[in-house]
Amino acid sequence: MSNKAQLGGDAGFVALELALGVAVLLLPVAAIVLTIPTWSERQTTARAIAREVARIVARDGLCDTVVATGLATVMAANLGVRRDDVTVDLECAPGAPLPPGGSVQVDVTVRMPAVHLPALGTIGEWRWTARHREPVDLYGSAP
Repeated sequence: MSNKAQLGGDAGFVALELALGVAVLLLPVAAIVLTIPTWSERQTTARAIAREVARIVARDGLCDTVVATGLATVMAANLGVRRDDVTVDLECAPGAPLPPGGSVQVDVTVRMPAVHLPALGTIGEWRWTARHREPVDLYGSAP
């Protein structure tokens, strides 16, 4: 009778260990695995925006932050990133013509979610910056 009493006392721990194992190990790993594609998508989006904004600014030959910001927000919306999550910085004097043969550098910073859960939203965030430098054409840019 003592063997049955010893076995009956531990009967409920397996369910508790399974629930704790799923909650402590499986759910955080699943949340991170579901968020990793978002990081890659936003990095690719930032690179594409930086490249296209730098090309247009270099082609126009004028450091126009309004055009660069407008273009970046439209591209971000088209690529599925909220407009508030993207910022653009130009490395030139605003409104000044770019010197032929020089270059323009564009920095695009996107907000990255640390963990994104579909039902709960975003938990934590960090920022990632893509940088692209484009040469200004010697003969094709505006003076």
